[in-house]
Amino acid sequence: MAHSPGYVPLVRDRKSKLAGILVVRTDSPVRNVQQLDGKTVAFPAPDAYVASLLLRSFLASKHVQVEADYVGSHSNVYRAVALGAADAGGGANTTLKREPEGLRSQLRVLYTTPLYVSHPFSAHPRVPRQVREKVIRGFFEMAGDTDGRALLKAIQMPSPVRADYGRDYRALEKLHLGRFTKQGSR
Repeated sequence: MAHSPGYVPLVRDRKSKLAGILVVRTDSPVRNVQQLDGKTVAFPAPDAYVASLLLRSFLASKHVQVEADYVGSHSNVYRAVALGAADAGGGANTTLKREPEGLRSQLRVLYTTPLYVSHPFSAHPRVPRQVREKVIRGFFEMAGDTDGRALLKAIQMPSPVRADYGRDYRALEKLHLGRFTKQGSR
């Protein structure tokens, strides 16, 4: 099943679950998300799945308006918060863990979203079904090979499983994340 703009999810990681996190400096007086109203919050990019879209949807649901500052990467978000260039920052549970301990020790997680399935490897619906199936089989073949597993680990998909829009991603529709995308803001 396809979803606008029509991309068809093919495979995702079976084990990886993503959560959006809002971080502040450890010495920040901010203790709840309502205190971010009117503050500057760094995000990696406008369309970053859990680190921006999901968090901005959550903030909007709480009637918290922030000044978004898009800084280009998760690492830049964490550094902007640590340096005091932003009052808070949006990231992902998985990316904060990869930062150096010296940086992580300067940050406190203020809020964590529920867990969601990870990003899928997707295809445009113009890609013929038989080609999509070959790609899916290719992922599974890589998972059965030592070199292939190393490549899959590098792209954060060490345990590929067939993705299904209805099972894996339809629940996200209820969040109306499209209103926070570049396309949705036109």
